[in-house]
Amino acid sequence: MRIAILALIGMLAAPAIALAETRPAGDPELDRLYERLAKAQSEKEADNIALAIERVELRSGSDTTDLLMDRALTAIKASNTDKAIKILNAVIHLRPDYAEAWNKRATAYFLKKDYVRSIADVAETLRRNPREYGAWNGLAMMLVDLGDKKNAYEALKHALAINPHIAGARKMMDELKPEVEGRDI
Repeated sequence: MRIAILALIGMLAAPAIALAETRPAGDPELDRLYERLAKAQSEKEADNIALAIERVELRSGSDTTDLLMDRALTAIKASNTDKAIKILNAVIHLRPDYAEAWNKRATAYFLKKDYVRSIADVAETLRRNPREYGAWNGLAMMLVDLGDKKNAYEALKHALAINPHIAGARKMMDELKPEVEGRDI
């Protein structure tokens, strides 16, 4: 299992980073929101902008897909991850380009502690939306659990560059820093 996870991490790292750095402008509303998020002065301000981003990103452009996503999110909130995964499988089948479907399924797998599938879905999410800071943050949490602190630290750097106010991410990064970068003499 560890080999599969490391292969997924390797598959994820280079393309996602390259996409994040070369991503063409997409939705102008999202671009503005992400710019504001990176410059947010407080956690409250960042949370409000993050909610606006989520509302925009959850819009799939299809009433059917949006209804299925709503049902999947309801299932996740009710801790019915198996039901959520079945619904999200259908959404991904209908709209394989829809990043939020991959992201929410990654979340459901994460909640089940199925890190292999979650990391694979994080990779798909970031391939479609390299600005998905929640996916970067979730990846970091899984990597810490798996003992890969160096890659967890790198994932946190990406998450915090996009949203500098992610709850708990800065603390986790500060805890990892001495192990990853070493200590000052």
